[in-house]
Amino acid sequence: MKKIITLFLFGLLFSCNAQKNVSTAMPKLVSECPKDGTCEVEILKNKQLILHYDDLGGMYYDIKDQEGTTVIHYQYNKTTQANLQDGHYREDIIFEIKNSDKSLDLTDSELQQVKLIFGRHCFCKGQTGYFKIEKGNLQLSAKSAISFNLNFTCDKVPQIIKSISVK
Repeated sequence: MKKIITLFLFGLLFSCNAQKNVSTAMPKLVSECPKDGTCEVEILKNKQLILHYDDLGGMYYDIKDQEGTTVIHYQYNKTTQANLQDGHYREDIIFEIKNSDKSLDLTDSELQQVKLIFGRHCFCKGQTGYFKIEKGNLQLSAKSAISFNLNFTCDKVPQIIKSISVK
């Protein structure tokens, strides 16, 4: 009887599998990523981008569950030497679309209709944080799958990524 219970518990232990929380398959990245880093894009279905400001005017964001909207997060990570303590460098481009949007063509100030923000993270005194993007162009199609072209500039801080194309 002990053997049966042991085998049952052993089988139960290996039959359990953690639920994976993957929102969608990773789309193919068409834009060229700088050779000194890696680029990833993540599409978060039924999520909402919420922008916040701290007491000093700095921007940060939250992503929360919300039916009817999708958040798109593009990230560039520069490859650095492991022995450099403050050598990291990352850029983020984040925006939100409505699930009902089948195509968008936004220019300059219209980019804030999708809450387009640019983030720069490094040991660069006074030149890090998140910033609204108000200069550029976004063309998006979401008929069978999401694809987009984004060209933008951020006047507040230097940037490496200025153009993204995802299909």
